[in-house]
Amino acid sequence: MISLRVFPAAFTRLRWHFAMLSGASALVIGSLVIAAQGAVSVDPMDVPSPKLATVMRSMVSGVASQGGRTVAVGPRGLILLTEDRGGSWRQVTSPVSTDLTTVRFVGHNVVWAVGHDAVALRSSDAGSTWERMLDGRTVLRLLRESAKGSEQLEAEIERTMGQSATADVWPAPLLDIQFSADGLTGFAVGGFGMFLKTTDGGKTWQSWQSQTENDQRYHLYALTGHDGAVFVAGEQGLVMRLNAESQRFERVATPYNGTFFGIDWLGPKLVAYGLRGNAFVSEDVGQAWRKIETGIDANLVGAVSYGDAVLLVSQKGDVLAVDFGASRASTYDQAHGAEVYGAVMTVSNRLALARLNGVSVIALSAQGK
Repeated sequence: MISLRVFPAAFTRLRWHFAMLSGASALVIGSLVIAAQGAVSVDPMDVPSPKLATVMRSMVSGVASQGGRTVAVGPRGLILLTEDRGGSWRQVTSPVSTDLTTVRFVGHNVVWAVGHDAVALRSSDAGSTWERMLDGRTVLRLLRESAKGSEQLEAEIERTMGQSATADVWPAPLLDIQFSADGLTGFAVGGFGMFLKTTDGGKTWQSWQSQTENDQRYHLYALTGHDGAVFVAGEQGLVMRLNAESQRFERVATPYNGTFFGIDWLGPKLVAYGLRGNAFVSEDVGQAWRKIETGIDANLVGAVSYGDAVLLVSQKGDVLAVDFGASRASTYDQAHGAEVYGAVMTVSNRLALARLNGVSVIALSAQGK
């Protein structure tokens, strides 16, 4: 049987819930314990995902779409594909049974998925086959190498490793990944301020924690990039922008001290959103921000473009259309039901939602278009 890595507290694995915990030490780094007395422990990073008898109502935590294909990921290495607008889904083999949190298309047919135990998977055929490119063993080595000569950093690493059930695996999740247009330069972020960079398309990585203004090691949830500008968002209203000259991620002042679960370029606008319906927009590359009055207190978990409209999606399934001129959002449609964890617009202009009970793909109403 497989023994999966956990912290002592048994909290939810979902990425936006991490920020609600009382401190970094309470962050959940793992999934379920599936251990029997006397069972041999096998690392989930080394075990392919189990084949499910049915996938239609399996929990998914992330969803991405390109062309006619939509990809969803979830617990225990789950990866699902559809080519018929969500009418049917099929499971493909993942090289890990670690929980996956996020999936992104980063180029033509190139897809990345990230998750717990600092796992990053890559597909070059639009999600049909996958290869593990990064994991917690490599990340731990990178962090230890970068911390050499700093007693403080070395102590931080060992304190964190004290909460891992496996001595050679960094126990924090990756929560997002972003690549440049050429697919070579990329960043991956996650729990405890984890920040990694690659310049060769993900073949090798280096720790970039020392190049970020995040000494508090706030959890980092989301990345976005556009025309060379790269932003990351996380806990405590943290937004950072890459300074191309100094090659450091520097803090950007925001009017909010709560958690941002997402940050996205939507046309010329930069939108950050998160806890309790809070959303903000910047039209000058992050220098100034305006609050968007959403009228809801549900967590915002997605932002998408739909024609000329920008839509925000809440954990409860509210779909809000943003009026940037009036700095407010109003109900555009509703997809109430099981909790929503992510959203993406498909090529057929349908909204695909990652949910507790699977992926739902809905045709939006015509109102407001």
